[in-house]
Amino acid sequence: MDGPMKPVPKKRKPSRQQPPQSTWKILIIDDDVATTVPLRDYLRSEKGFDVLIAGTGVEGIRAAVEHVPDLILLDFRLIDMSGLEAHEILRRNPVTQHIPVIYSSLFLTLKTIEQAAMKGAKGFISKPFNPSDIYAKVTSALAST
Repeated sequence: MDGPMKPVPKKRKPSRQQPPQSTWKILIIDDDVATTVPLRDYLRSEKGFDVLIAGTGVEGIRAAVEHVPDLILLDFRLIDMSGLEAHEILRRNPVTQHIPVIYSSLFLTLKTIEQAAMKGAKGFISKPFNPSDIYAKVTSALAST
């Protein structure tokens, strides 16, 4: 071989964190489109999750039974029922009773946190959302399943 060898270029590290090895399915039950769409987009594109959205409690319960997500993000106040009512219906159904639920609300109070904890909530997220907080709570809840 004549002449100097050319250096081998180093591979660049990806700028974003790699998505999870297996795709987790998350159901967001919340009637606030201004909140849910950016959250869905973040969890899909940045973190690699499969994300479904339901705008009412009835739609969310139906979606949970049909798609059996790995985690549910549930708003305390829905247009057709409370998040606590939706959670209770999910807990009574053998298909959905095992799904961890993280509550979200603009108005988290000690009373609402206690009520959700009694239902078996795996966490709480206050609105407006901080994406890194959501990711940490979602991954923590999924790891405990």
